[in-house]
Order: sequence, then structure tokens, then C-alpha cells
Amino acid sequence: MKKILIAAGGTGGHLFPAIAVVEKLKELYGNEIDFHFFGRKDKIEGKIIPELGYKFHTTNLTGLVKFASLNTVKIPFQIISSVLKLNRIIKEENIDAVLCAGAYLSYPAGLSACFCKKKLFLMESNVNPGKTIKWLANKADIIFTNFDETKNYFNENIAKKIKNLGNPVRKQILNQVDKNTALELWKLEKEKPVVLIFGGSLGATAINNAVLNSLEKFANSPFQIIWQTGNTNKIDAKLPSNFRVVNFIDDMSSAYSAADLVVSRSGATTVTELSIVGKPSILVPLPSASNNEQFFNAKFLEKNGAAIVINNSDISERIFNTVDKLISDFDLLQKMSNAAKTLGRPNASELIATEIYGKI
Repeated sequence: MKKILIAAGGTGGHLFPAIAVVEKLKELYGNEIDFHFFGRKDKIEGKIIPELGYKFHTTNLTGLVKFASLNTVKIPFQIISSVLKLNRIIKEENIDAVLCAGAYLSYPAGLSACFCKKKLFLMESNVNPGKTIKWLANKADIIFTNFDETKNYFNENIAKKIKNLGNPVRKQILNQVDKNTALELWKLEKEKPVVLIFGGSLGATAINNAVLNSLEKFANSPFQIIWQTGNTNKIDAKLPSNFRVVNFIDDMSSAYSAADLVVSRSGATTVTELSIVGKPSILVPLPSASNNEQFFNAKFLEKNGAAIVINNSDISERIFNTVDKLISDFDLLQKMSNAAKTLGRPNASELIATEIYGKI
């Protein structure tokens, strides 16, 4: 039996693509592979991985912050401790390969793979690679990317290791319900167009405030709104009848199916899903993203005709007029939808799983 250690977590954007690959490996190769995960108990992986039944090795490693603090001083010691722990796990469990999905959890796992002379696979879902992926790139056997442009951030030798196979997504996104069923689920009218507005699980304050500032205009518009405000945002305003407001959307498949236009942030998972489901979008990059990756992701979709990008500072002023202009232009929406679909890689998890299995 082959064994793979996966270092992925901190956020769903790092964890879920890795899980999608693991699930595909299980589907394709059954009991031929055993999986171990490395992550934090108090982050998303600490909840999801035990529920899925995989072996879970924990760490207290924290990520880098932009200001000096006691935690910053601790990080080198945490990395050393994590590497020593991972070296022991790799040897005791007879791990054959390590799969890293970026962010701080990946760094000690990648180093341990190198020290123990095991296969190392990296996954980078953004246009511009994060620091950890850059640091580990020269040690990797294969770097899986979501955008062909990512190779431009590496030298020629490292670029040869890159395989642009897409960013794996949840099965739910691949198995969409039809639009009429989705409209019924959301209790929306079939004759009126639908705009889906969301900002991730925690919401996006700038997008939420923009909607609130234009609430009267949206109320008097000829379209309907599905609005995910985020778990930390409570909307006290009285909302018009053409709004369907929730804190969190469990069934993103039906939300996407119902929507004619999407307004959202531009994290890697979101832009991948928008491409796969073929939805035209207005993207508002998060300005505080650590590597400005959301800006580059959004600009990639805009350059290819699939999206319009609005800066965070401009969204309040521009949201209604931009939505109103797009939603009334069926031909433009169709062109944007077709452009988005050409960027989608619905079989990314299978392609990556097959490559990994062939190397271990």
C-alpha cells in the first residue's frame, strides 16, 4: 500500500482542493493508498479531516504576520519542531509522498519530504504563487497550477516542473441542479434575472455595505438578489421582497444555478468555481490578501472576458449601476459566460490524481 501525507488547511481554499484530489485518488485506486493529513486542531482542517475519517497529525504552527510579535519570534522554533515531528511521521508510517497545497502548513511538510527523500507535489491555485510554494518549488517533483501564467513567476528550470491541470473543486459544484429547480429552491420568480452576491463564509464588509447603500435602488430594480452576508455579519435593515438573504450558503450549486450574474471576492476557489459553472461576474478583490493574489485572479478573468473587476474602494459607488448595466445586456452576459467556461477545468482532480499515482 502506498501512503501520502497531505499538508493543507488554514482556509478552505487550501484544504478543499487537496481533499478533492484525495477523494479522486480513493475513487480511482480504492484501498491501494492510505492518507495522512497534517494541520491544526483549531482550524478548518481540525473539524473536517476527523469527520472524513483520515489520520490527522496536529501542529501548533502559526503563519507569518505583517507585524512583529511574540508569535513571530516563535515561528522558526515551531517550524523546526514541525519538521522533526514530520520526519518521524514519514519514517514511522513509511510515507511515500507529500502533497502540499500552500500556506504555512506546507513549508515544514515540504522540507521533511526533501530531508526524507520522498516525492513532493505542490498545488498552487492562484495566478501568482504564494511564498511557501516559491520556497519549496526547487524541491518539488511536480507543481500543479490553476493558471498557465503561473509559470512566469518561476525560472526556466522550475517552470519545467509545472503541470497546468486546474484547481480541483467540490463534487457539489460539478453536479449542478437545473436552473428551474434552483429557482424553486430559492423561491424566486422564473421571469426575473437573479444576481448572486457573496463574500466568502465570513462575508465581505465592503460588498455588504455597498448593497446596503444601494438598497433602495436594488428594491426598485427588475431583478432578484441572493445575498450571502457572512456568518459574522448581521443585517439589521428591513429587506425588500426581491431579496433572499442568508448568513451562509451550504448549497452553492443551487445558488450558482439560479444566478445570471455573480458579485463576489476573487479567491482561487471562487474564480475556479465561476469558471466551471460558467457564470459572468463582477469581482471585488480583497485588498488585504497577503500576496495580492485576489487582484491577479480577478484580472485574469477580466482579461479573458469573463468578469469585470471593481476595486474594493469603488464598489459602494459602482455596484448598482454595474449590475444594472450587465443584467440587462443578455448578449454580453452570454459572451462572459462562454468565456468563463473556456477557463474551467472540471476534471482537474482526476488529472492531478492520475499524475500523482503515476509517480509514487
